[in-house]
Amino acid sequence: MDNLMLTATQMIARESQRVEVSANNIANVATPGFKRELAFHSVLGAQAAQQLQQQALDAAAGIAPDAELREGAAQAPAASRAVRRATDFAAGKLQHTGNPYDLSVTGPGFLQLATERGFVYARTAALHRDGEGRLVTAQGWRLQAAGGGDVTVSGEDWKLERDGTVVDAGNPASAVRLVEFDRLERLARAGGNAFAAPSDARMSERLPGAQGGALASAVQQGYLEAANVSVGDDMVQIMEAMRRIESAQKLVHAYDDMVGSALQRLGGM
Repeated sequence: MDNLMLTATQMIARESQRVEVSANNIANVATPGFKRELAFHSVLGAQAAQQLQQQALDAAAGIAPDAELREGAAQAPAASRAVRRATDFAAGKLQHTGNPYDLSVTGPGFLQLATERGFVYARTAALHRDGEGRLVTAQGWRLQAAGGGDVTVSGEDWKLERDGTVVDAGNPASAVRLVEFDRLERLARAGGNAFAAPSDARMSERLPGAQGGALASAVQQGYLEAANVSVGDDMVQIMEAMRRIESAQKLVHAYDDMVGSALQRLGGM
């Protein structure tokens, strides 16, 4: 019977993670460039899924699960009950702001930003010019130039070409570094809309005007990319997860009732 409690607690923990993920997505719906997170079972066979569902339904109906289901729950691998998280890197809609310091990437690429702890990568950035002429975010993260170093401009008379070339006072001054990763799933969240890449990540970069195939990415000035969150989808995910949590709670109550009944019978002997 302890397997019933194990199944119930695992179900509650798993669905609580789903609620957490969807709630965080909804909380960041207004964060430019935010990429929604997905929660899914790492390994969940049809048999294991059917066992968990049947136990929850039986508990809700007040039916004690049979020995076969209890044995199946005990033998189900731990991985079948685990929840993993993944990032949906689908592009959000571009929103025109008219602010020349708002930059967004079209295509699969990212902007590179320098922080105190190293480089991070973002699809969009709301920048401003600091006292040294550098283009920085509200957190103080510095936009990086192709070939290394910070992107700087001398004043307000500057613009950005789609290939990343920075034209300052009518003259090409530098270029924004655009990178594309071979495996997006290796990127780790670094807060807000930023991601960190492992040291051995494979990325592609081409300097503007250089020979060779161009990247599939470009830069849009005066635009911010909206979050790719679907509030409706995440609300449905939360409601479904809450229903599963309620089913697991009924399983706990059913277990408690059966234990209580057994103790009463033993006490009356």
